[in-house]
Amino acid sequence: MNKLKKNFKAFLGRPLEDEAVETGEATSSGPPDHESTVREPKKATGEGDGPKPPSMFCCPICFEVMSDPVVVATGHTYDRHCIQQWIGAGHKTCPVTGVRLRHLEHMPNFALRNAVREWAEENGVELDKAENVQISAVLEPGEFAVEANAEPAPSQQLLQGHDEIVWAMEVSGRRLFSASADKTIRVWDVGLLRCIHVLEEHTRPVLSLAVTEDKLFSGSYDCSIRVWDLETFSRPAVLHGHMDAVRALALAGNRLFSGSYDNTIRVWNIEDLQCIKVLDAHTGPVRTLAITQNRVFSGSYDCTVCVWDVNTLEKVGVLEGHTEAVRALAAGESMVFSGSDDTSVRVWDALTLDCKKVLKGHQDNVRVLTASRDYLYSGSWDKTIHVWDIATLELHKVLHGHTEAVLALSLANNHLVSGSYDMTVQFWELGSLSCVRKCEGHSDAVRVLTSAGDLSDKVFSGSYDGSIGYWKVPASEPPR
Repeated sequence: MNKLKKNFKAFLGRPLEDEAVETGEATSSGPPDHESTVREPKKATGEGDGPKPPSMFCCPICFEVMSDPVVVATGHTYDRHCIQQWIGAGHKTCPVTGVRLRHLEHMPNFALRNAVREWAEENGVELDKAENVQISAVLEPGEFAVEANAEPAPSQQLLQGHDEIVWAMEVSGRRLFSASADKTIRVWDVGLLRCIHVLEEHTRPVLSLAVTEDKLFSGSYDCSIRVWDLETFSRPAVLHGHMDAVRALALAGNRLFSGSYDNTIRVWNIEDLQCIKVLDAHTGPVRTLAITQNRVFSGSYDCTVCVWDVNTLEKVGVLEGHTEAVRALAAGESMVFSGSDDTSVRVWDALTLDCKKVLKGHQDNVRVLTASRDYLYSGSWDKTIHVWDIATLELHKVLHGHTEAVLALSLANNHLVSGSYDMTVQFWELGSLSCVRKCEGHSDAVRVLTSAGDLSDKVFSGSYDGSIGYWKVPASEPPR
């Protein structure tokens, strides 16, 4: 027996069909302790006096008639219940061929399902009801979070699919887009919590995303920007020009700004996808972009923030003062905030470009910034979040709770959400600034957070382990 058959046999807890023929064992003789893994065969398997189904109607895993056939990446069809258990057990190969699955999605085989149902009706065979299938709390791509007559979705789930770090995420309508070091972008339905497309043309890690009503832009270590049509998910264009990784993307009107490790920002017309101008004032890699007051602010490892007019594309000024790399920018209505490896946050007037104040208090690199109407929030390698009053530019409170560096911040439905190297996502109620929920599940650092907006009740986290966390924003409650 070859290795594939041995693995298959171990998973089933009984002989394979062809082995049973050779040895004379009945394929329905699985021991009782495997009942939780493999369902009891029905008469429709062809045993006893029941009607014998065509072999193509039977799942190659359990040998039962498929009530919900789905197709995997190799083109083979399995019963949904069985292939979900196969993948859930840690397998990433096609059970029949042993070939590694290019992705873990599975799509309904409607033609076969209709044929099976017609045969079942003609022969009086009762098929399993789809609503009786139990769905795991950890979803593989292609699984549905909600089945007929199922209980409401839990308040948190992990979506598996990426093989490496999730670098960027964007939400647009019912879709979540995630970019990964595995060179792919995945498109998720945020209602069903399942992956509906995998975009696979980049040749190196995908680092940045930007989305319009009808287009998705993705920037990569392969120096290119891919443009994706959101109706067909085809790739109508590739934007070339950068000589190093495209680390940041930002949209302003009909223009896309791309910041690169080649020290430049390129400006693209999003209609004809032509490069309008190359902005090249930086002397180090461009790490982050922010837009306000019709101006683009670019933060760089050269310790500066350059300012560009969105319309004329001329340089308006250079903001100097930081002594180490600028890794984070956040924009308010009239102010821009810059966070640096020099442990400080600087506050700039967006129009006059004057430095209004240097905010000191962190003991290590400032990695992430986000701002509400009243407060600025800064996350640092020192494991804390500092809350600054925007009106007075004074420190309002220091939030302790994470045990490792704070890498990601987001705002959602009256809560600040933070992600950390400690593998947790924490929710802080904005009124009390107390931690009201600590969410665990990721097996590595939480690198990025996103939501559908400040009023959204859903937050998504991207991790170094390749998984995406789905978290419902808690109702305001006392800290646990």
